[in-house]
Amino acid sequence: MIRKPKGVAIADVVSPPIGDLALLPAPVARIRDKILAACETGDVEALRIPIDWNETRPLFAKSGAFRAGTDPIEILKALSFDRKGRETISLIRAIFAQPYVKIMRGPTTLYEWPAFARHPEPPANNEEALARWRCVRFDDLARSNAEGKPRATRIGIASDGVWHYFWSED
Repeated sequence: MIRKPKGVAIADVVSPPIGDLALLPAPVARIRDKILAACETGDVEALRIPIDWNETRPLFAKSGAFRAGTDPIEILKALSFDRKGRETISLIRAIFAQPYVKIMRGPTTLYEWPAFARHPEPPANNEEALARWRCVRFDDLARSNAEGKPRATRIGIASDGVWHYFWSED
């Protein structure tokens, strides 16, 4: 077993963008499908099922803005510009329509959407640019990330099918 020296971070190994959903591990494909099926209902409450599939809830903010024990659906509604969760549903659909990346971090493998959040190449055309903007929360439109790019909302799912996060960049 390889041990890293104390205080040394393990660097992420990030794949190029991947568009082929057939390459996803079965547990990742299953939770992605569950999340999208919940979105198809048009009711943010339906996301409770894929959220509760996890032993622990997915994180909805990197900064810990929401305290533990808060209802996840109420968090998603609060994060949604309309306060009803419709923006959340639209974001999830737009994000999962994008290519993804495979991220290896030590022994952990994550699949993250959208790939352009990790690979910020310019969009190929106007259609691709619009599709990327659909992955940005309304509240994040006025703020950019450290590179001056839109703050894309990301979804991360581990190779074992655990939904880890659904958040905007900090």
